[in-house]
Amino acid sequence: MNTIYKRFSVSSYYLLILCLFSIFGACKKEYEDYPYADIVSFTVKDANGEPVKAVIDEKKLIIYWPSGQPVPDHITPNIVVSERASISPASGQRVAFEETTKFVVTAQNGTTKAYLIKKVINQPLLKINISSGVLVYNTKNFVNRGSNINVTGDNIIADKEQTKAFLVNIANNTEREVAIATITPIALSVTVDNTVPDGIYQLKIVSGLRSVVLERSFGVANGRPTITPVELSAIKLTLKLGEEFVLTGANRIELINKFSIRNVANKQIYDLMIKETKTGQLTLKVPEHLPVGQYDLFIYDYPAGEYYAAGRISDYFDDAITITN
Repeated sequence: MNTIYKRFSVSSYYLLILCLFSIFGACKKEYEDYPYADIVSFTVKDANGEPVKAVIDEKKLIIYWPSGQPVPDHITPNIVVSERASISPASGQRVAFEETTKFVVTAQNGTTKAYLIKKVINQPLLKINISSGVLVYNTKNFVNRGSNINVTGDNIIADKEQTKAFLVNIANNTEREVAIATITPIALSVTVDNTVPDGIYQLKIVSGLRSVVLERSFGVANGRPTITPVELSAIKLTLKLGEEFVLTGANRIELINKFSIRNVANKQIYDLMIKETKTGQLTLKVPEHLPVGQYDLFIYDYPAGEYYAAGRISDYFDDAITITN
């Protein structure tokens, strides 16, 4: 009885070992590591928080960024990869929105696959022209300091953070940013401020990823010497013969070379003496021989400049000036 039990045990033991090897072999074959290393989906959010899904083409992640939206420096993608695979940088990690940014997927069996971002910005071509603000004198184009250049066209991004204006100096190809006063999708107005140096320039507009340098070149100049009504109102209503007074003005008043007033009674024009000129100042003197009385009209002359001819301006005082002894 004992002998029969031992033989049965040995046989059963070998049979059990054989079954276990068969089972383990079958399990090993059934559960081999996965070889898949693909990005299944890649999604980012645009400037409005809406999802933008990348087109996955071989090893490229093509992101079509919406037209008119600022292009960010960084993105935080939501990524789905093959089952049992991992990715670096990980899903939800902030990365540079550059075409050099690489994502590496590692399969369960160690196989790797790399993907690169490809940006496609859906921004139409910028089409613009100068509509006004550039003047012509003796065949020379010019813009007065303190004035605006008006531009019209299509596909302008109406956002001063995304659209910028520059004056390009033709002599040395340097660029100087100038302020945009107003902007719409079809027009903008650029201010040429008083600090822009003399020179010949072209206007450059950058809107999003598009830029245009307009062919028409122009000089930058000061306008004709002028005295504004506000500046003239500073003259005293009563002046004495021989009295001196100072006119101040921002528009190159110092270039005025003649200043006259008209007598109300006899309608004659009399010149005031120009005693001194300084930047923004004109010192005048009432001559001793002027008839006393009221004067209602002023006249001043200025010489020619590079972009304007010599001229004369006349107008009435708001209130007549009285000259006394």
